[in-house]
Amino acid sequence: MVTTMYYLIVAATVALSVRLYLLGLSQRYRAFFYYLIFSALQMALLLPLNPRGVVYPYVYVLTEPIGWIFFALVVLEVYSLVLADYQGLYTVGRWALIIALIMALLASCLSLLIPSHGQPGSRILPYYYATERAVYLSLLVFLITILLVLLQYPIKLKRNIVIHSVVFSIYFLGNSAVYALLSVRGFGTIKVVRYTLLGVSLGSLCAWLALWNKAGEDRKIRLRPAWMPGKEEQLVSQLNSLNEALLRATRK
Repeated sequence: MVTTMYYLIVAATVALSVRLYLLGLSQRYRAFFYYLIFSALQMALLLPLNPRGVVYPYVYVLTEPIGWIFFALVVLEVYSLVLADYQGLYTVGRWALIIALIMALLASCLSLLIPSHGQPGSRILPYYYATERAVYLSLLVFLITILLVLLQYPIKLKRNIVIHSVVFSIYFLGNSAVYALLSVRGFGTIKVVRYTLLGVSLGSLCAWLALWNKAGEDRKIRLRPAWMPGKEEQLVSQLNSLNEALLRATRK
């Protein structure tokens, strides 16, 4: 069952990268496109290996940090697409993400000083799981912040960007919850963790495949409901004023 899910994820990852290329979206979502290629190659390397063997942990340890870098780049890419017209907010947010990642990594290192459930015979994997949890949680908070901005202000965005933000938020939420469970309950839950991670990954890939299309680059939507209080003109003016103030501050 697990092997089947792995193969389905590899197939869906390849299909999504090919779809992006054929739709002409690979350059617009460049970081995400290259992440898909990396993810497919990583899984192709890990699939033939025995998870309990000697080689598997080394391949995982060497390749997984590359995935963390790609995740940060993809989230920055999403953020830049959402705030393409608001460079002041984007600049401040970019530095906020970098600081948040550094703080999260430091916090994860400190958390490792507390006795936890460790996997027998493995010394480095608990460090990796703690770091991965910190990375996912930081990126999740950042993506949720993006969604809150979209809900607060009447910003119209391309449908694909909105879908991209929402699906990635759900993806990071699922992964953060799984790694939190792993740290609390220990490696006795590893089977549950594996199935859940695979399910979240496969579900996210299917959502991108089903909802992303060429028309989504032309159609614009906004997440902010019409019933929320506040006049649209005032909110837009407030957002523009905030952006200009931050832009002036970053240029000093």
